[in-house]
Amino acid sequence: MESQIWSKSEEKWAYILMLRGHEVHRLKVTGNMLTLKRNVKAALEALEQGRAPSEAGAKSVESLDARAISKAEVSPENNSLTLHGGEDGSKELAYSTGDGNAGEILQAVLAKSDRPFQPSQEAISVFEALVPPVIIGVFAGALWGALYHSAGQLAAGEVLEAHGRRAGMQRMIFWAAELLGANGTLAVGVALLLLILGWAAQRIIRRPERTVWLPA
Repeated sequence: MESQIWSKSEEKWAYILMLRGHEVHRLKVTGNMLTLKRNVKAALEALEQGRAPSEAGAKSVESLDARAISKAEVSPENNSLTLHGGEDGSKELAYSTGDGNAGEILQAVLAKSDRPFQPSQEAISVFEALVPPVIIGVFAGALWGALYHSAGQLAAGEVLEAHGRRAGMQRMIFWAAELLGANGTLAVGVALLLLILGWAAQRIIRRPERTVWLPA
């Protein structure tokens, strides 16, 4: 039976989405920097040869009958999709593509549902709208904290030395701290805070919309 297969790899795991007949399968493949690529290749080859998902060497397998889909969603950025279905409609199967082709993949899945679906637009929740600003804010806050701490040390006359795996990043922070000084670093922090708060407010007021597909 012909299959359609998509895959997305991260640092220590990868997800494979396969459409075979009316069944949608999501496989999670794990490994480390040395083995993940090999494990994903082996799983893909097994699936392409017609092996059952449970026999492809994945750490976990989730399945959903496309004919039992009661709702489907595509993110505003078109980089992830979520299928809802099962006997009582409570089963959820999500897949992140990272390539802006979630809508295209969803169309292939819905074509196997044996019934028509109609799209509509739905604003994401406030929580979902705040997730990107919070993530960026945490990262930027940690980076600014290291910068401000280094600027304070330099102002106190301390000599800073980079060491360890992140020596390159540390040298960049030391250089920026010396260039900005304590007051300049503080000003940058205030500007960053205002930008992130403004971004968050904009996303709450004008929440992005996702595409929702429901049975016609």
